[in-house]
Amino acid sequence: MSDPINEALVLYTGFGNSPFPRAKTPHLVQRFGEAEGTELKQRILALLEELQQPVDGLEKRSKKSLTERAIEQLQPKHPELDDSGLKALAWTYSFGLR
Repeated sequence: MSDPINEALVLYTGFGNSPFPRAKTPHLVQRFGEAEGTELKQRILALLEELQQPVDGLEKRSKKSLTERAIEQLQPKHPELDDSGLKALAWTYSFGLR
C-alpha cells in the first residue's frame, strides 16, 4: 500500500486541478479526517521546508533545472514519495522560485 502522503500532496497543493499551488487544508481534512489530515499537513510542510535547503552542486554547470536538482536531492531521503508526490512537490517548488 502506498503512503498517503502522495495523495495528500496532490490534494493539498491542488496539483493537476489548480493553475498555481495553494494550501488546501480542508481537502486533507475532508479526505483523511481531522487527525490524519493534520498529521499529513505537518509532513507536507516539513517536505516543503526541506526543499528550501540549498541545492548541492550549484557551482557546477548543469542542464538540469534548479527544481530538478532539488527534487533529486530530496528523493533518496524520502523513499515513501512516488511519482505523483514528487511531481506535486516539484510543481509547488517551481512556483516558489518565481
